[in-house]
This record gives sequence, structure tokens and C-alpha cells, in this order.
Amino acid sequence: MKNYSEHYWAKRAQLYNNTNWVKNENFIDAFLDMISNKLYSNILEVGIGTGAVAKIMSEKKGPLIGIDISKEMIGQINHNKITPIVANAHDLPFEENSFDLIYMRNVIHYLDNPKKVFSEIHRCLKSGGTYLFSQVVPPDDTISSEYDWLVGREIHYPTKNEILELFSPFKKINHNDFLLENQSINNWLVNTCQNEEKRKEIIDRHRKTSEDYRLMANYCEAQDDIFVSIRHFMVSGEK
Repeated sequence: MKNYSEHYWAKRAQLYNNTNWVKNENFIDAFLDMISNKLYSNILEVGIGTGAVAKIMSEKKGPLIGIDISKEMIGQINHNKITPIVANAHDLPFEENSFDLIYMRNVIHYLDNPKKVFSEIHRCLKSGGTYLFSQVVPPDDTISSEYDWLVGREIHYPTKNEILELFSPFKKINHNDFLLENQSINNWLVNTCQNEEKRKEIIDRHRKTSEDYRLMANYCEAQDDIFVSIRHFMVSGEK
């Protein structure tokens, strides 16, 4: 997955839940509000991580299966309504038409081939089934390149248009933005970046960003930290 090793994800697993956005209840509630207020018979989460969303989803929408490439991530899940499986999103280990609901949150920028993963999700959905998706995106599509440079992970954060293109096999597309305001860059880096030199480089990049980005992201500096608004693009579609 984009040159991120098993060792990287094993270390991330220890700190993953400490990142502010991961367990943000308002964000999770807005995400779940994108789909019907009903129970689902068969649910799959692609990229379940430590199960932050799955715990709430399983209580509100029904028991679920969650796949992740990291055994350390899913090793933290202990819930009687969640079945975690180590698997690769590019080759889902399920038959066609298996699930009423499949969802994925903030995974796509780590995927080698997002189009292949979307195809696998479409294959595994039942006819009329729902695909629910959320992803961090640049504040605006026009500064996509600057945003990738700013984050500095040698990965691409997709634009809204790129995401909607991936949804082309689906129908009844609905989408919405969710803005996480005043997000600490230090909190994000301490819990996700294992290299001190790299952390300093990313902080420096933020301080060199354009006025356009600063305005779009509500950039501010306070208490030896940088705070920005992070935009999440939430989309639902049907097979």
C-alpha cells in the first residue's frame, strides 16, 4: 500500500486512536447519516483499522465484517458484533453479491489502485446495496498539488472530481462535505509520523503555504501549534 510497510502500520496501530479525527463522534454521526435509518443484514468495512467506526456502525446498523491489511490494527478490536479479517482491499475474499452495505473511510490515499478496489466493492455488493465512502480531500480541487506537497507523504489525496469519477459504476449518488475545524497539526504528526525530521519538514511546509490555502483551511498558529480545518468528502451510491 503506497510503500507503507507492515512495520509502519504496526507502529501506527499503537497510536491510531489518539489522532483527533479518528473517534470524533460528530464526524461519525454525519457519516452514518448519509445512509438509510435501518438495519442491514450484511455489512462490510474496507480498511477497518482499530474499529472506531465499526463499533458505532455495528450497534446502530447491524453486525459486520471488517477487513484490514494490518493484523496489529485489527488485533485491537474486541467486539461481539464485529468480525475482523486480515485481507487486501484489492482482492476482497468474498463472493459476488454478498453485502447490503459496504463502507470505507479515509483509506483511498493509501491504495495502489483505487479503481480496482472500487470494482471489488461493486462486485461484492448486492443489487440495490449501498456503498458509503468518506475521504480527506484538499480544501478545493484547484490546490490539489499544493495539498499533496503540504502533507508530504509521497501519496496523493484525491480531489472531489476524482472520487466522483470512481463512483461512475454506481447510481443514486449523494455527497456532502464535513469540516473538522481547528485540527491540530502537532496531534496529527505525533500520532502518524514516526520520523522527527519529517515532522519538522511538514511543519515548515505548512508555514510556507500559499495565502489561498491559508484562507481555505482557516489556518492559524497558536501555542506552538498550527490549526487548520480538514475537509472530508462523504459519498453514498447504490449498485
